[in-house]
Amino acid sequence: MNGNNNEKLKEVYRSGVVVIILLAILTIGEFFIGAIAVGWAAPLWIIAILKAWLVLRDYMHLPRLFSESEE
Repeated sequence: MNGNNNEKLKEVYRSGVVVIILLAILTIGEFFIGAIAVGWAAPLWIIAILKAWLVLRDYMHLPRLFSESEE
């Protein structure tokens, strides 16, 4: 039982690290698009919405609000 919890915890940490890396890459891309291609508002909006979705999904714990069982 304890081993299963450790594996689940490792998977959650791994997922969090992947999301942090994705957010960093998107932020760097956002910076360069804003600095080089000043008139490109659409890609900046898409990146901003994607980043907001990732933060809401992985760090705001919204699925816990709508879950049936309490763990």
